[in-house]
Amino acid sequence: MRKIEHALSRAVYEWAPDDRGPVMVTEQDGRQGRFDRDGRWVDGALRSADPELCRWIASGGRTAGGAAGRSRRFETEETFS
Repeated sequence: MRKIEHALSRAVYEWAPDDRGPVMVTEQDGRQGRFDRDGRWVDGALRSADPELCRWIASGGRTAGGAAGRSRRFETEETFS
């Protein structure tokens, strides 16, 4: 699963494991929300997200591959910092 941390808010953006969303955002306080590829709220307590990061996550699909898989912007679970 791919994920990326927002540079300012430190919220974690990742592909939702059950594909509802498809982007799951988790704030540092644990609140979560699901968003579509354009950052529109779908479900959850968290109701706002960065639309650009949602597009980055959604554009690569469920697993890293192709050009998105070679991007250093996306960290894999094993190397997430």
